[in-house]
Amino acid sequence: MITVKGQEYGTAQQIAARLGGDVTVAMVRNWAARDGLESIRVGRTVYYPLDQAATIERDKRVGGRGRPRQLDAELSTAA
Repeated sequence: MITVKGQEYGTAQQIAARLGGDVTVAMVRNWAARDGLESIRVGRTVYYPLDQAATIERDKRVGGRGRPRQLDAELSTAA
């Protein structure tokens, strides 16, 4: 992870690891392609802003479309 002007950036692998076990590298890359996740290329490495990725992940988790995410499944079975 790197910090630029007070904002944390990471590679797709670092972002996926930081956001939890049910977030994959492919999901982070898809968010950049489909959901407007910003990216910065430095040489051959692409960095994504952690706070923006976390916001997209949260919106997807509570959005109600698609299969239940791991966190949602744990909450629904605990009740």
